Amino acid sequence: MKIRYLLILMLLISFGSIGAVAFTPALPMIAQFFAISSATAELTVTWYLLGYTIGQLLYGPLANRYGSKNTIIIGAVIEIIGAIGCIASYYTHSFELLIVSRFIMALGAGGGLTMSFTISSKLCSPKEHARITSLLIIAFAITPGIGVFIGGILVSSYAWVSAFYFMLIYGIIILLLGITLPEVFTQKKLDALNPRKLLYNYLNQFKRPVVFGGLLVGSGTCITYTFAILAPFIAMDTIGISPKAYGIYNFIPVLGMLLGSLLASHLSKRLTSKKSIKLGLFISLVGVLLLFFCLMLFSHNVLSLFAPVMIIYIGLSFIFGNSSALALRETDDKSNASALMSFINMSSAVITIMLLSFFSIHVAIMLPLLYLGYLLFGTVWYFMIF
Repeated sequence: MKIRYLLILMLLISFGSIGAVAFTPALPMIAQFFAISSATAELTVTWYLLGYTIGQLLYGPLANRYGSKNTIIIGAVIEIIGAIGCIASYYTHSFELLIVSRFIMALGAGGGLTMSFTISSKLCSPKEHARITSLLIIAFAITPGIGVFIGGILVSSYAWVSAFYFMLIYGIIILLLGITLPEVFTQKKLDALNPRKLLYNYLNQFKRPVVFGGLLVGSGTCITYTFAILAPFIAMDTIGISPKAYGIYNFIPVLGMLLGSLLASHLSKRLTSKKSIKLGLFISLVGVLLLFFCLMLFSHNVLSLFAPVMIIYIGLSFIFGNSSALALRETDDKSNASALMSFINMSSAVITIMLLSFFSIHVAIMLPLLYLGYLLFGTVWYFMIF
């Protein structure tokens, strides 16, 4: 795969995730701006993830019908419309408009995850795909972290709406770069959007490792999004750091994901996917235990929150890439398989975040306890996938 295409896919795979987290340093500000509770403010994440999840099922069929390039354009345009709506909610002082616009943003940005897996699987051999997928996971380390960093600076210097101006620009960049990617669907399927055909294609994927692979990836996704909605309140309200400082410290977990992705890519030539996933689960467990003891003993030290999460993210890097590649390895219908896997993955996060939004759980010690539960489920899916 050409380096240029790989870099574009890194931005594309992060399209949805950066939209979910770039504004999170502003969550306490949004709660204050609209005079709502912190749990209500977190609905901006919940509804985004809901739109993100639903969007996964749309882009596989859209790619089969209209091709990969047109599908990326459609997703980028929808995200841009949603970003404009989020900006308008600030000036109209409408929290309802913000929620609806976040949902629309997610419907558009959600295509990045499905399309990046689809395009990479089409451009790579099955043997190369695991390595390329591991490299794509680097985007989860770099771009969302940079997004939180930029968001932290923007909301500290300007109003919280500035984070959505940033996402508007990101959408325009995806629109322009997506056009330069090669078309991987040489034959369009005119009946790809037929409801009966669509249902058959998705039901057919349930016979494959796609389901358990998606659930395993979802266990890790729950960890990242739980951190995204709880960490700002713990860091700013309990520990007492500023949004700008939060954005800077957020690079510590990002560094873990980056190091883990590079290490997973390097070891992919020596370790099987099964051994790599097992190693990732073990490393993440060590990080969770360390997080528990650090928060118990040093609850007001900012590094007690961020440093152990770095270790957890190193482990997640092994899980994400290998689980995704393994789930897609045995299917010929890459687009629908990628869509279903991404849907299952994000559904796990949506259900989790929706449950958390019912409670104002901002006690720091709850973070490792929740993580322990996610890893327990991840271990179950690990045994089921094999």
